[in-house]
Amino acid sequence: MRRARWLVTATLALALAVIALGAYTRLTDAGLGCPDWPGCYGRLTPPVHDTHIAAAQARFPDAEVDPFKARNEMVHRYLAGLLGLCVLAIFIVSRRLPRGRGVRGLATLLLALVVFQAALGMWTVTMNLMPVVVVAHLFGGFGLLALLALLRFELRPDPPVAMQPAEPRLARLLPLAWLAFAVLLAQIALGGWTSANYAAAVCYQLPFCESGWSAQFSLRAAFSLPLGHETYEFGVLPYEARMSIHVLHRIGALVATGVLASLVLLCWRHAAGARLRRLAAAVGVLLALQVTLGLINVIGQVPLFNAVAHNLTAACLLATLVLLIRQMQASAVQSRRSAQRTHPVARPTFPADPGMGADLGSGLAREWTDAEPLPSRASPLSR
Repeated sequence: MRRARWLVTATLALALAVIALGAYTRLTDAGLGCPDWPGCYGRLTPPVHDTHIAAAQARFPDAEVDPFKARNEMVHRYLAGLLGLCVLAIFIVSRRLPRGRGVRGLATLLLALVVFQAALGMWTVTMNLMPVVVVAHLFGGFGLLALLALLRFELRPDPPVAMQPAEPRLARLLPLAWLAFAVLLAQIALGGWTSANYAAAVCYQLPFCESGWSAQFSLRAAFSLPLGHETYEFGVLPYEARMSIHVLHRIGALVATGVLASLVLLCWRHAAGARLRRLAAAVGVLLALQVTLGLINVIGQVPLFNAVAHNLTAACLLATLVLLIRQMQASAVQSRRSAQRTHPVARPTFPADPGMGADLGSGLAREWTDAEPLPSRASPLSR
């Protein structure tokens, strides 16, 4: 079990690195740094030397060979491949673990997701950064991180039951927690849609956009699917659609902040266990950091490393919220079990004839009351 925990922890750290590098690749416009897949200009390594660059240009005359972008893309691919091998190792190790806690099911789901994620990575290149595929690829990476965090949580050594405090009020907060989860997923989708359509640098004023934005806002244009283009690099939507996407992402940020902050405050107020308080505090800290990074993106006109941190913090926020919900569920179940052990439900027994039972009980009571006291027998020591 200890080796399995170590393997999952290392894979979790690798997933964070892959997500960060993927965001860096996308934000440096290196998503098409290699126009083919899985290689790069027909090679296993990016073209760096002049002879390799000339050969790549001759083989792909319509592509602009950029060694910097090609290197970023290939490093991301190789790290993602290593992540896939680690997930495969987790799946194999999970077959040897004892059943229970859903570890095998999580490992199987992880393996299926990483295979699908590899397909999405291929389609991202072959479909020339189609926004729908890019957003799905982003969700796949975030989902891998959340599932790895959940698997690591399930592999934890459990403390004794007596050390776990009762959490009777947490069951009431579970609907709010699931609402927060849905709102956060929607906000991540809006953020991915904003980035995939190159709409992050459209508005630079607070709270929403430049003056007159409401007259040009169009919900239909924001969710129009741009299809039939040869390439989607640098975006194909008009300003009206990009501005509407950007404004929707800011509105979603306000809604998500309100819902998540309410959940954090209520969990902190009603939680009795230290683990739940730590998870709630972690969600609150990540939420505050994410809002701050978003404001810096607006004021600083999307600085590169700040935008990467914004993406990575969103992934960590989602994974931590999943852990919080899982802990709330476990604590609520433990509270119900503790209540059943403390106040067991007695099963009443009734005689076949209620009247006969009542007469028998009253008769015995009268005989016990009217009976003469038994003569006391002297102790042998008193004789």
